[in-house]
Amino acid sequence: MIPELPVHDFARVTLEAETPHAIGSGAGDATHDLVLMRDANHLPTLPASGLAGVLRHACADEYGDTVADRLFGHLEGEGRGEGRISRVQVFWGLVHDSHDRPVEGLREDVDGDELLSRLSRSHPLIRQRVRLNHRGAADDRGKFDVTLAPRGTRYTFLLGHWSDGSDAASREWDGLLRLLQSPALRLGRGTRAGSGAFRVAELHMARWDLRTPEGREGFRNRPRHRASRDGLQALTPGDTAFRIPGVELDLQAEAGWRIGGGEHPLGEYSGTKEPDNMLPQSEPVIEWRDGRGTWTRPRPVVPASAIKGALAHRVAFHHRRLTGEFIAPDGPPPDAERSEAVRCLFGHPSDRDASGLAGAVIINDTYLEPDPQVHAPLHNRIDRFTGGVQRGALFQEEQLWRSRLPLRLHILPRRDIPVPVEVREALDLALRDLARGWLPLGAGGSRGLGGFAAEHDPEWNDDGAWVAGQDAPTLNAEGDTAR
Repeated sequence: MIPELPVHDFARVTLEAETPHAIGSGAGDATHDLVLMRDANHLPTLPASGLAGVLRHACADEYGDTVADRLFGHLEGEGRGEGRISRVQVFWGLVHDSHDRPVEGLREDVDGDELLSRLSRSHPLIRQRVRLNHRGAADDRGKFDVTLAPRGTRYTFLLGHWSDGSDAASREWDGLLRLLQSPALRLGRGTRAGSGAFRVAELHMARWDLRTPEGREGFRNRPRHRASRDGLQALTPGDTAFRIPGVELDLQAEAGWRIGGGEHPLGEYSGTKEPDNMLPQSEPVIEWRDGRGTWTRPRPVVPASAIKGALAHRVAFHHRRLTGEFIAPDGPPPDAERSEAVRCLFGHPSDRDASGLAGAVIINDTYLEPDPQVHAPLHNRIDRFTGGVQRGALFQEEQLWRSRLPLRLHILPRRDIPVPVEVREALDLALRDLARGWLPLGAGGSRGLGGFAAEHDPEWNDDGAWVAGQDAPTLNAEGDTAR
């Protein structure tokens, strides 16, 4: 304890994954480009360094560098004066078993637990990714696979905070806890492609003033086991309003559609004795009921990367139209990835012209309701010379039929890289195309699949202020406008 900081705030936080996520180990294997970081039980985990880094960046983006430096410390120099130790302590996040208990210590019953046995596999979930070019075909060297932990996975970690007990320090601590409920707080890789979204499932807190006998006694008896809630007060995570521009669309499929190459049929086999050759993307998730976690049947999922790719190409089109950047008849074909609007909104890797930039658009993976209505027509291929059916070219495609697709999109604020008004307007126009049924999603758009429409145009939660070029003001730790 530092004498000037005698008050200790303590929080036990349980996070539940709203989308699949991947805290990478930094290594791959013979078949996959990314494998998960594991603990001693070979289970997925949230490393404390990663949690601290994400919280610090979120704190700096929301409240400014001064508050972030005061909470998380900083090195000496760079105009900050003497170095300062972090007031915030972060402890590793441990995964929960099927009885909703954090897995602490070495466990010999991992294979006997319904959840842990599957989470301990080398690849709990596998996503096959492919990048499409401006012609709608797979880009060269754009095929890769990633390993993910599933939606519904729960982790519990501990947070500590040392302060002088002042009202300002208490507000900073409360502001830090508010960040856990921000849609901008995401963990792991692929955060701009739908992964890494979490919600606060449980939050328990305590405060001890070590200048008093009661405070010292409470600090000595504080729970060290993540499963224990003794001496802590339960708080109900509220719907904290963050000033992040966003839009919601309730899309309805006009007919059949399919996104992704799934492995599990969603309907009964028809026409053939084998599973359908072309299946929608589907994944099992973890559901929690009455303190027990169970795996569900594979549910249809729309990866955010599928929607992000379609929007990026349409944004590039509208931006060129708005800025008058037309293609000459004998000029090269447009490259959506080189578009200023796409690079500004959706990010880009490092190249010779500029350093890498993370995207500002956030879209979550969307899971549809279980047991959807499915349509599985048969297809065959016609021999162009004889007009007959080619031998061995009969196949079946499983499609989701007239299902509902809710879409939620947020824009992360950027203090140092402004987004031009033309780029914002191009995104709004692309969303309008999607809402009016002019932008098909998924496979088979050229043969009538993937048509969606909404009852109304997209409605921004800030009444279109961001689209018009107005950014939300910086907040302080109390959630008020910073002056």
